Amino acid sequence: MTRTHPPAEDPDLAGDIAAIRPSGLFDPGHYALQAQDMPAGTDPLTDFCRRGWRAGHRPNPYFDPAFYLARNPDIAASGANPLRHYIDFGDREGRDPSPLFHAGWYRETYGIPDGANAPADFLSRRRTGKVSPVPLFDPQWYLDNNPDVAAAGSDPFEHFCAFGAAERRDPSPDFDIGFYAARYADEIAGGNPFLHYLAHRGGGFHPRRPAGERLIAGAIRAATRPAPAFEPRQPLPPGAPRLATVLAYYLPQFHRIPENDAWWGTGFTEWTNLVRATPRFAGHYQPRAPRDLGFYSLDDPAVMPRQIAMAKEAGLGGFVFYYYWFNRRRLLERPVERFLADPALDMPFCLMWANENWTRRWDGLEREILLAQDYRPEDDAALVDDFARHFADPRYIRLDGRPLLMIYRAALISDPPATIARWRRLFAERHGETPLLFMAQSFHDYDPRRHGLDGAVEFPPHKLVVGAPKLDTALDLFDPAFSADVYRYDDIVAASLADPDPAYPLIRTAVPGWDNDPRREGAGVVLHEATPAAYQAWLAALIERARRAPVHGEPIVCINAWNEWAEGAYLEPDLHFGAAFLNATARAITGRADAADAQNLLLVGHDALPHGAQMLLLHLARTLRRQHGIVPRILLLGGGDLVPDYEAEGIVDLAPNEPALQHHVATYRAQGITAAIVNSLASARACGPLAEAGLRSILLVHEMPRLVEERALRGVARQGMRAAAATVFSSAHVRDALCAALEATPAAHVIPQGNYQGVRFDAAARRRFRARLGLAEDAFAVLGVGFGDLRKGFDLFLQAFRLLAAARPDIHFVWLGETHLWIRDYLGAEIEAARATGRFHLLPFDEDVAPAYCGADLYALTSREDPLPTTVIEAMAAGLPAIAFAGSGGIPDLLRETGAGESVPAGDVAAFAAAIAARLDHEALAAARPRIAAEAATRFDFAAYARRLLALASPGLIGVSCFVTNYNYERHLPRRLAGIFGQTYPLEEVTLLDDASTDGSVAVARETAAGWRRSLAVRRARRNSGSPFGQWRRAAESARGDFVWIAEADDDTTPRFVARLAAALAAAPGAVMAIADSRAVDDEGRTLMPDYRRYYAESGAADLATTMTLDARDFATRFLATRNLILNVSAVLFRRDALRASLARLGDELATFRLAGDWRLYIDLLAHAAGPVVWVAEPLNVHRRHEGGATASLDGRTHLAEIARVQAIAADTLGLDDAARAAQRAWRDDLAARLSLSHAPRTRKKI
Repeated sequence: MTRTHPPAEDPDLAGDIAAIRPSGLFDPGHYALQAQDMPAGTDPLTDFCRRGWRAGHRPNPYFDPAFYLARNPDIAASGANPLRHYIDFGDREGRDPSPLFHAGWYRETYGIPDGANAPADFLSRRRTGKVSPVPLFDPQWYLDNNPDVAAAGSDPFEHFCAFGAAERRDPSPDFDIGFYAARYADEIAGGNPFLHYLAHRGGGFHPRRPAGERLIAGAIRAATRPAPAFEPRQPLPPGAPRLATVLAYYLPQFHRIPENDAWWGTGFTEWTNLVRATPRFAGHYQPRAPRDLGFYSLDDPAVMPRQIAMAKEAGLGGFVFYYYWFNRRRLLERPVERFLADPALDMPFCLMWANENWTRRWDGLEREILLAQDYRPEDDAALVDDFARHFADPRYIRLDGRPLLMIYRAALISDPPATIARWRRLFAERHGETPLLFMAQSFHDYDPRRHGLDGAVEFPPHKLVVGAPKLDTALDLFDPAFSADVYRYDDIVAASLADPDPAYPLIRTAVPGWDNDPRREGAGVVLHEATPAAYQAWLAALIERARRAPVHGEPIVCINAWNEWAEGAYLEPDLHFGAAFLNATARAITGRADAADAQNLLLVGHDALPHGAQMLLLHLARTLRRQHGIVPRILLLGGGDLVPDYEAEGIVDLAPNEPALQHHVATYRAQGITAAIVNSLASARACGPLAEAGLRSILLVHEMPRLVEERALRGVARQGMRAAAATVFSSAHVRDALCAALEATPAAHVIPQGNYQGVRFDAAARRRFRARLGLAEDAFAVLGVGFGDLRKGFDLFLQAFRLLAAARPDIHFVWLGETHLWIRDYLGAEIEAARATGRFHLLPFDEDVAPAYCGADLYALTSREDPLPTTVIEAMAAGLPAIAFAGSGGIPDLLRETGAGESVPAGDVAAFAAAIAARLDHEALAAARPRIAAEAATRFDFAAYARRLLALASPGLIGVSCFVTNYNYERHLPRRLAGIFGQTYPLEEVTLLDDASTDGSVAVARETAAGWRRSLAVRRARRNSGSPFGQWRRAAESARGDFVWIAEADDDTTPRFVARLAAALAAAPGAVMAIADSRAVDDEGRTLMPDYRRYYAESGAADLATTMTLDARDFATRFLATRNLILNVSAVLFRRDALRASLARLGDELATFRLAGDWRLYIDLLAHAAGPVVWVAEPLNVHRRHEGGATASLDGRTHLAEIARVQAIAADTLGLDDAARAAQRAWRDDLAARLSLSHAPRTRKKI
């Protein structure tokens, strides 16, 4: 029940005054301006309490007595002083003091404790730009965009209400005051548009113009700004395996030729068309503008090398150059001729003859013919010769040894069957060539057989738009004359994927988009709403079809096109999507999906400035990529110099305001991202939207209470901790101090952040650093690192030097980092005096900090407040002891626990200097250095820190340790490692176990890992073991992950091998093995068997055609008792503990097998297993079978003897019945017959 003061005929002014004066809610100056009728010499507060509130005079800009009483008639009826009531009850009850202050929102947003007064808190901080009294007003943004207000030191919201609204200054980037005032002029009736919106939120009023409204200027602006799906280029690592050969059509019309000058006007190129494009309807993506390559000219010899590099980095296997020939006359030939003349342009290619007449129209329809195509027989030899000239280039694409030549419109050829036959004879007679002649499926002409051709290639949107539904009537048009056919991109994709395979060879083709508005100006064809994700899915599906139905032995797919800018069909980066379509091409070609896979992770940072928390996030992204293969999505709430560095490690999005944040979060949810790591309380506002979208987040806290208060982060911090699934603190001290200050109880974890720079002591670096500063060998260097301000205690660092300098002429103080302007202004004279001694050194910040730590002798942490600064971690890693102030953060506890220094009472500079002096002993420092460095290496392993965060963010991830077992497989290692590094699921670790190879295996492996920017541990045996099982044992003993993948170096894999098996394991808790089917290939990688299903069926195990989960012993009995149907260890993920136990039980026995040791181990492991086995009936593994391998080189009797031996063990271990034992004997007899042996060995009888 609301409490009010009882009515009083003679209020006790003394009580009101006593309550109001210390409240912080009475501003005498402001009141005096309100109460012009106040008698001279009267105390303003007394006047307010006696009569001012009744007159409606405001005690501060944000308390309106008339509003408060009108809104709360119970208080008005009581006759109580409204301000006194608000202080005693109203604030706690969530009542607003005026329309200008939303008390409940403010208390929640800024985390105001229950005992504190929300308006008083605001009034004390209202000029800082850190707090707002109402939603949607952004005080810092207002000050940043109105420097006159900032310079005056005004309260930004008060200025906005008094002047800014009338001057049409926006209150935030999310509110357009000019738009609102014009749109709702009648409703506002001359009032403040912003306050009107706040009073009527939810009433259908828009704070800014809706994105879909018909404004051409806005549409153009949107089309030439980065889209949410924008991506910078993400080149594939060298050697990334391609699932198919993917070719892109290439248009050479980006240079001037005399014919185009004459026909279209001087200077015409394809770019001339591009500038004519305009958005014709709401949501129409026009105009298009190039980004990385700009408006290039192909006359520039520097352009094509860049195009080729870009294409190869995306996995493309070649270009299809359009070829123009008109009765012996060539057009647009210069780019291709330059390409032919330069063998350094290392790109496969073939030709597509654009054999239609050159006309005034761009749609292939015959109107005014500018250059005719007549197919004269007398030109045949010259045409064939010119084609053959291109075939002779070693870069020309051949299928099954035959050059591939495409023809755009075969139906236009005179008597196609006869003409094609004539050309074939000329190719054979004059050049000894039998080219593959393929036609483009265009203009309702699809079947190559009727023209005497070898096959066809799709040319979308031709064929695919036939019968597709049009969107024309549903469009919100800008252009009333618009007459183009508009199709939904997804409908065209669906038509493509539903198209059945024909009886002739067909090369499928995807198109990243299509919109020929630049050529047809509102009268063409548009494939609307093309996105990188939809295109990637389409291309990936076509690649899969091509693998199932190769063309002349080659899985091949085309893309229309590389650079058809005037038709909206291009892969080259543009301003809107960046390189997103290029990257999507790479992901499809290599089989790497993006956000839909478990490897996907979102990192959130508050900006990209080069400071501590931001550097930590950058190194976290770098470590996740190198150690685990995770290419994260990175969301930054602000920009900064580190953006390019972040872009090198992941896909970066910027969200400078709330709408952008909400939009990106919705995009991540749609992409399937499920986990996020949010770095610092400054980014905590992202946790709420992430949680609402169903994304699990963990929040890393680096701030201490004072900083939280200074930056007005209390409310954001509390909200973030509530929304996050876990909150990670760097130390227990930080956890306890911050949770107490915020009155918060999050799900807390303490994880120190680690030595992300990898600082280590280096004696040579120490000598160089000290020589640089001119330090004598016996001098002592005391180091401080950071931004020199009061929080970091730079003034205390300077004082400590002054206390020690006179008594110790051998001591030098070194500060590495910039200093705050305030410090330089106020302490400038003292700093210069210290520097004049030659022993106080100020060095600019250098990202390579290791030499400074190596060159120093002690570290001085003079911070007044610092959670667990990385600088001390790095100092310890270099073996330095540290001195700190007690209570400053987590470091004093660390120093006490490790003995790596000491802390002194807070602010006691004399004690700090004395602690430094007590440690100035070179012998003692040198002796302590290894111990301190070892302690740091144990506690602050950054890779381990990243693993712990990953496990917290994605607790369902299964840890898989991959061990590549190798002996002299230099030839196969690049592809093997590429397949492992290209997995779509994060790996715990990747280790090469080399069994004393005599070739260049180790060097090749390291080179491949470097190309992929991945970490690869190498363990090289001194001598060859002669058996693989020693390597298996080393793998099991050293694995960190719960599962072990023994990846034999000569095998290969598909990108989703681990992801699919991990998903199966997640559905089968306790499983001891997960096994996939395999595709068999020969030594050259040619497919021998697409899978082993036929072999399983012939072996009486047809059930292996189905994915299943079985009891381990049952699996062994059904599929291992007679023969080994786990045909390749590379296809298996072992539970580490089960593998270790089995290897321990078998001991040296495995080494006695030459062929069947793996079979023996499988039986033992499964016979003793407590959990099930998962079988995935997909050929996710690639099993390489060598001629003359172990099976072939073993003589028949030894081979059969090993089989009999394992069968006997299986019979005993699994308790086989008589029928199963008979099946064993029958298979041995059959095998003996095939090996031409007189009889098969018999198994011993069970006793």
